[in-house]
Amino acid sequence: MQYLAIFFTAFGLANAAPANDLAARQSIASVDRYAGPGCTGTICNKAGSGDLHAGCNTITDSCTASLHLNYAPSGCQVTIWTDTTCTSFTHYANITSFECYALGPPIQSISVIC
Repeated sequence: MQYLAIFFTAFGLANAAPANDLAARQSIASVDRYAGPGCTGTICNKAGSGDLHAGCNTITDSCTASLHLNYAPSGCQVTIWTDTTCTSFTHYANITSFECYALGPPIQSISVIC
């Protein structure tokens, strides 16, 4: 009887999260971020830290000097920013190829719009 109660509790918790919330958290693009200029030095992509979600992705580690795009769906725009809210119009760059990108100032966030 205990096992049946545990099963139904776990099943209820698994179904409690709306499907659209789970879909919103799926990564749609990925970058390799580096601590050094020119995509050199330490790379901070352990445990999915290079995965990007739709919207603004704030960077919380020390790999803010440069980045390299791994993948993004066709039609999606990936942009790097020097602020944490993806709004700084004085320093930003649209990523259009698989080259190494750097802004000069530290990269603080990356946005993905599809």
